[in-house]
Amino acid sequence: MSCSRNCVRRRRGSLNCKKGPPRNPSQPRRRHQRPLTRKKETGMPRSNARRNLFFVLFSAFITFFGEIRDASAQEVRLKDLVQIRGVRSNQIHGLGLVMGLNGSGDSKKSLATNRAAANLLSRLGMQMKEDEVVAGTMAVVMVTGELPPFSRNGDRIDVKVSTVGDAKSLAGGNLMMAPLRAADSQIYAVAQGAILIGRASGSGAQVQTVAMIPDGGVVERETRTDFTRDGIMTLTMKDPDFTTVQRVCDLINSHFRGFYAEATDPSAVSLRIPASYADKIVEFVAELEALKVVADRAAVVVLNERTGTVVMGGDVMVSPVSISHGDLSISVGNAKAKDAGAPQHIVEVQGTTVASLIKSLNAMGVKPEDLVSILHSLKTAGALKADLRVM
Repeated sequence: MSCSRNCVRRRRGSLNCKKGPPRNPSQPRRRHQRPLTRKKETGMPRSNARRNLFFVLFSAFITFFGEIRDASAQEVRLKDLVQIRGVRSNQIHGLGLVMGLNGSGDSKKSLATNRAAANLLSRLGMQMKEDEVVAGTMAVVMVTGELPPFSRNGDRIDVKVSTVGDAKSLAGGNLMMAPLRAADSQIYAVAQGAILIGRASGSGAQVQTVAMIPDGGVVERETRTDFTRDGIMTLTMKDPDFTTVQRVCDLINSHFRGFYAEATDPSAVSLRIPASYADKIVEFVAELEALKVVADRAAVVVLNERTGTVVMGGDVMVSPVSISHGDLSISVGNAKAKDAGAPQHIVEVQGTTVASLIKSLNAMGVKPEDLVSILHSLKTAGALKADLRVM
């Protein structure tokens, strides 16, 4: 028996028709159901909208990441800004005798060398008078070194030797055992070894009367390093600054979640060690040194009048000013250059920083001595917003 028109085929499952219940004559006939169709969208296609949204988010991410990178580029580790009070090196020194020189040692006129040689040989069991010492084969030297903090017995350090008498060269010599003392007159190290002549100086000639002995010193007495007292340590700023020292305190308190750091002056921070780190001082200091802070600095321009070298920060400002120097007429910012005589060169600087000014002057071929003179004049006129330091 065939299916009537009021039969609805199932779109899912079996396609076999089944008779439904008898139709009520009072109800309208039901037509076959048709699948609903989505109207055609008249707006922007979904693929284009998603693509535009992706580009917007990507651009925002790049901008945000660039800002973070610019900000972090100015951040400095606390390890490079501060040092812990009590953690320091100690200077040591002593007199020594260099032997084995090929005629370049102290002459007969050096009584100290003759006496030192006679005493050394006497301690070794050989009796010799001072006038019997062969001239030119020995030289009295001053031996200096630096004892690092936390030095232990057996650690080796570099030492430097310098002639005391009239020796011409220490090349080829050998330093005999020399005790090295600190300011308390206690012996902390002993130096001995072959002489190594240093590098050439700026003029190209080697300095023969000063030499190094790498690992020539051996630590014999340990130094005591106390950097905490009653759970408090002090951080000293390498470059004292009010703004930077306050930023350091805020950073430490924020990182360790408490009030532990307090600035006593622009150069020192009193730091209370948290209770959780009382038995982990090394871990605490390591975590402390790894923190990064934006260091503030004063605007400084450093000049070397001999070489014409200028060192400054890129943000050193110059007020709008007009300068006339020799045959140059310079206008900085919105200032108008005024004729002083008949200038042959007119320089207009659009920026208001020292960097832009120097760039424009270098492009004009200004000599180093003229550059130094111009910066001096800017400072005198009050247009240079920085400290001017001359080397």
